[in-house]
Order: sequence, then C-alpha cells, then structure tokens
Amino acid sequence: MLVEIQCEKFRKKIITFHPGLNVVLGDSTATNSIGKSTLLMVLDFVFGGETFLEHNKDVIQELGHHDYNFSFQFGSEQHYFRRGIYKPDLVFKCDDQYSPKTKPLSIEEYKTFLKTSYELSQIDSPFRTITSLFSRIWGKENLDVKRPLHNFAQQKYVDCITNTIKLFEEYRSIEILSEEVSRKKEEKTAITQAFKNKIISKPSKPQYNSHLATITAINNEIEDIKTNLAKYSVNIAEIANKEILELKARKDKLLSEKFTLDTRLQRVRNDLSNNKNIKSKHLSPLLKYFPDINIERLAEVESFHSNITKILEKELRSSERELSALLENITSEIDTVDEKLESLISNKKIENPSIIIDRVYGLSQAHAAASTEIEYFEKNNQIVSDFKEAREQLIVEMSRILEYIENVVNDKTRRYVTAIYNEERRSPILHLHQNRYSFEVVEDTGTGKAYSNLILLDLAFLEMTRLPFLIHDSVLFKNIQNDAVAELVDLYEKTNKQTFIAIDEIEKYGQEAESKLIKRTVIQLDNNNVLYIKDWRK
Repeated sequence: MLVEIQCEKFRKKIITFHPGLNVVLGDSTATNSIGKSTLLMVLDFVFGGETFLEHNKDVIQELGHHDYNFSFQFGSEQHYFRRGIYKPDLVFKCDDQYSPKTKPLSIEEYKTFLKTSYELSQIDSPFRTITSLFSRIWGKENLDVKRPLHNFAQQKYVDCITNTIKLFEEYRSIEILSEEVSRKKEEKTAITQAFKNKIISKPSKPQYNSHLATITAINNEIEDIKTNLAKYSVNIAEIANKEILELKARKDKLLSEKFTLDTRLQRVRNDLSNNKNIKSKHLSPLLKYFPDINIERLAEVESFHSNITKILEKELRSSERELSALLENITSEIDTVDEKLESLISNKKIENPSIIIDRVYGLSQAHAAASTEIEYFEKNNQIVSDFKEAREQLIVEMSRILEYIENVVNDKTRRYVTAIYNEERRSPILHLHQNRYSFEVVEDTGTGKAYSNLILLDLAFLEMTRLPFLIHDSVLFKNIQNDAVAELVDLYEKTNKQTFIAIDEIEKYGQEAESKLIKRTVIQLDNNNVLYIKDWRK
C-alpha cells in the first residue's frame, strides 16, 4: 500500500495514507483550483503515470522542477522512492531519509516492481494497463460514462475487451486458441501463396474427381498386368494397341485446341493489318460542303483516333505474342505424340518385352502426378477446415468467458444498486462482445445515475479482481443524489484495498457520512490552504 508522499512544494510537506478509504477533502463551497484533482494526479504520477506532466504543466511552470518522495509498505518491508519532474523516466530507490542509495531505475523497471509487489504477476498486462483505467481524474480521458472500459478516447474496443479478460485472469485459454488460429492462418496463407505463384498447382473439384478416376483406372491396369504378365509377354501388341489408342485420343484433343488457337491468331493478325489511322486528308473534303467547320476540332479528332489506334495496336501485339507462344507449345506437344505413335506403329519387333516396362513406367508416372494433385487438393481442404474449426473454438471460448465476466460484474453491481437505492431501482448492465461492449441503464439517462453507475462498476472490478486501488475525482460525485453518495462512502470504507477520492461540500451528505469522510481525510484544502506553497490562481 502507499504510505506517504512528501514534497517541498506542498504546503503540508508530508501527506500520510492509510488502508481503505483516503479522502482529499475540499471546502463547503466547492472552491475550484485549490489542488484536489492535482493531488490525485500526483498520486497517479507516483503510481507510474504520465498524465500529470502534460495536463498539469502549470504546476511545473509555476514551481519549476521539483521532486516527489514516496514510500510503500509491502508485507513487513517499506520501500522508499523519489521521482522528479526534470527526469520523470528515472525513479530513485532511496533510504528512509529519501537519499538515493543505488543507481536509478528506469520507469519501466519501477512499474515492474509495483506489479510484482502488488502480486499482479498472474495478470498478463503491464502495471499501467491494469491500473490506469481506474484512476478517474479530471484531465484524463477515461471519464466517459458510456464507455467505461476505454482508458482513452481513441482506444480500440477490442483492446478494452482484451484488457478486461486479462484483468479477470481468463486470458490463458484464449491465448492458446489464438496462437492455434494464427498457426492455421499461416498454413492457409502459405498454401494459398503457393497456388497463386504456381509453385504447386491447385486442382478444382472436377479435376480432383478426374484424378481419383485416373488413379482407379491405373491401379486396375497395373493389377491386370501383374495378374496376366505371362499372357502379355506372349501378346505384347495388346498393351501397345492400348497405348496407341490413348495417344490418338490425346492428339485429337491437341489438334482441336490448335485449330482454335490458329483461328484466334489469324483474327488478331487481320485486326492488325486493318487497324488504320484516320488522316486529316480524309476529313478535308468536308470543307467543300461545310466551309464553316472547325479545322482545329478536326485535328483533335485525328489526334484522338491516332492515340486509340496506338493503344489497340499495343494490345493486339500482346495478344499475338501470347497466342503464338501457346500455339508453339501445342505444336511441340503434337510432335511428341506423333513420335511416340510412329515408334509404336513402326515397331517391327512388337514382341519386345520392353514395351511392358515402358507401359508400367508411364502408368507409374501418371499415377504419381495424379496422386500429387489429389494430395494438394486434400491438404488444402484440410488446412481450410482446421483453420475454420480453430476459429470457431476461439469464438466459443471467448463467448463463454465474456458471458462469465458479464454475469460476475452485473451481479455485483445489482447488489450494490440494491444496497444504495432499493430493489426496484434498475441496475446498469455491462454487455461484452468480442469486438464491442456497451454499458447502460434502460430508461434512466440522468447524469447523476450515470456517474453512480461508473463508480459501482469500478468497485465491482476492485472486489472481483486483483486490481490494487481506485482513484476517483470529485467530478464523479457532483450530480449524484446526496443519500446515494452517503451509501457510496460505506462501500469505499468496506473494501480492504486502498481507495483515494476527492470530494467537497460533505455537509449535504448527512452527519454520519460527513463524520466518516472527515475521519478518513488525509489532507483538507480550501481557498486559503491550497495544495502548494504558491497560489497562482490570481
């Protein structure tokens, strides 16, 4: 717990704190600019915050560079530190007289010390991510009653949800599933890129079915050859004839494709030969019949058609090159098929047993090619299926955890509302979704109730998590009805953790609440007793 803060610039040089509720008390007229919010911002600075340096620049301008000494009690050991305005990224560990005794800690090392000392190591978030949201002080961006999980205005909803899950120590299972989703996504991306860059071919469903049929046919033929090897050794021509028929079917298909390409190429070449510019000489006879025609406009027409012609010619040339390359490949493949056919047909030694070997080898090659395509298709489907399943598991687990946190928080705030108001009073409802949340009370949009709901939400988080402290500024209490504030004082008092609040005009909350607040006061400020030794309001 925080024990004290010392500063030579304070009017009260040492401010001592105690367990439970700590009150920064204003006067009965709610005088502004006397230092209540500033002291809370100093507390935030002591807990590793940075907002004081930006929001309270007037303090630095008026008082110059100065230091804050502070101590914590953890267990039986007391720790002393100094953090200054001049080099706020350094925190000095001190002796009990606040004299530095070692080299300074970086601000990150200091925040790590606080996280460890407050026993927050099980929460997978930095110390400031855990605590900053619940230091609600005028000047920070976390006072939006409709977005109470936002630490600053531009924070993403998904980050707010993640921080909440981590605070409730429910993030581990999500982390494991998220890592699994990331791995499956990487696998999916890798095979997609391999298909896209043509490192491996991506068969379609019809191609996959065709490959399956091919595999079945090849297996049957190989099995037939194994079973009837003696017969084939006598009549090799049967195998040769079967291969001749396959080659003939292949050639017919290639010839059909070649005819289609020849036709397209001829059409492109005709377009190239007929693609002519419109010349001015073709338009000039118009002057004979239309002497007032715009000659400059005719020139523009000629230029336009000339440019269009160049673009068309470029596209046609590109198509010609592409079609010629395809035609060359098909012609080469036809030549290869012809050579095989010629070899088989002209083979006078048809009984040559090497034909069996060649046939089995060819079947083996075709089998391997089809098997590879089948493997790629099935591998891709499996990766897509695994990624989908991992993502669905993550969604289910996220929903389970968010529903649990919703129930815990809403149940606690419901109990608080009943204690402060009555059972009929509506309680706020926190709805958590994977990428968004809402916090509202239907049919109750009053400012006071909104801030009351915000306070109750923070108190619920304080009780249900390892959150070590709360800081609430006086702006939160301004519009809450008086008897509700009196009940809130009891809730602050009952917590076993430190809470720090700034409040004024306490007489209106009733004698009992006033007595409690005075008892828990750590410093009282008014128009004549401001926080610092210098008053620059005038």
